[in-house]
Amino acid sequence: MIPARILLPGLAISLGMTLVFELAYALLWGIRGTREFIPVVLVNVLTNPIVVFVYYFVWFRRLPVSRGLVTLLMEAWAVVTEALLYRKYSPAIRRPWLFSLSANAVSFAAGELINGLR
Repeated sequence: MIPARILLPGLAISLGMTLVFELAYALLWGIRGTREFIPVVLVNVLTNPIVVFVYYFVWFRRLPVSRGLVTLLMEAWAVVTEALLYRKYSPAIRRPWLFSLSANAVSFAAGELINGLR
């Protein structure tokens, strides 16, 4: 079992930081206006907790699976899921596949950098 004292703050911090980085990236991408930011928020609220939960599940269960492989697979799942949702629900995001891949790469790299500083 994953201790709630670790899981809940981990989920909240990860989602909060992801939203900060991906919304900032959306601004750089040229996304403007509240209505255009809503899909960015919603797709991350959908995907981020699942990715983090699966990572914690593998970590705390000490499953005989590479955490790096799990991270790669879950991040790939997030990119594909988000791109499909952006393509369907956000006409303001041109090139949804590139946006999803690059936004996730930026937020993942920023998270790794922050974790490396601790």
